[in-house]
Amino acid sequence: MSDSPDDDSADAAHCEDAVAPVDAAGNATAPASGAAHAYGDRRFGFTRWVLQIRLAASFLTILPVGPTIAASPAEVAASFGWFPLVGFGIGLVLCAIDWMLAPIFGNTMRAVLIVLILTVLTGGLHLDGLADTADALGAGRDRARVLEILRDSRIGSFGTIALIFVIVLKVFALAGAGGAQRYAAIYMAPGLGRWTMVALASGLDYLRPEGAGSAMLSRDHRRNLKIATLTAAIALVPLVTLHALRACVIAALATLALRSFYRRWVGGVTGDLIGAAGEIVETAVLIAVER
Repeated sequence: MSDSPDDDSADAAHCEDAVAPVDAAGNATAPASGAAHAYGDRRFGFTRWVLQIRLAASFLTILPVGPTIAASPAEVAASFGWFPLVGFGIGLVLCAIDWMLAPIFGNTMRAVLIVLILTVLTGGLHLDGLADTADALGAGRDRARVLEILRDSRIGSFGTIALIFVIVLKVFALAGAGGAQRYAAIYMAPGLGRWTMVALASGLDYLRPEGAGSAMLSRDHRRNLKIATLTAAIALVPLVTLHALRACVIAALATLALRSFYRRWVGGVTGDLIGAAGEIVETAVLIAVER
């Protein structure tokens, strides 16, 4: 998740696609007057859940699955709770791809391809947040300077180093895993990484009145965390193993540590900080399951 206010940031444009109406080709269209409000008011129960899941998927991936009519702010905010479901869905897709590639490539080459496909499928959305967060660490406790760096779409030396380390760690972690353990890692990492994003943001102040996260976080009220946690718990039921349990514990501890750090550092979160946390936990889960 990124919160750059200008169109130079691909992440910000990606987020706007999740909120604004798009046509069948994925192009933004202007909603009719009052359409955004009416859309949310007419949808109830399962249909509303489907709408919210589509919004979440359109934000987290490059797939053209967003609604063709503008969604209300309430529906956009509610879609945040479904991030883990989309994450575990991404994991399943990657597992299928890895299985199809198994007769052709060895573990290492498949690891490179899986990380590459994950990056392309998600549009590098959270990697950008990770890079901006790494650059912002150089500003220390100067909150104004930190927010300025996070708003800048350019990547500095710290951001570049962070990207290299995270991508290399993901590849090495996957290359060292095989069999059921490998598929568990591929499946769990995207889902738990996106659960972290919801858990991290819940209860913390959002530091920008506008941006990619403002619409999603403005009406949280813990509802999204409950949905995200229940979704993750159900998705992880088939993986009752020591490795899976260790990965869940590491994800929870990392989330708590990042919440505490962000609160002390800048007093809240931005889209970049949330995206960085998702990448950190995703990487940690891959390492935890591999070991």
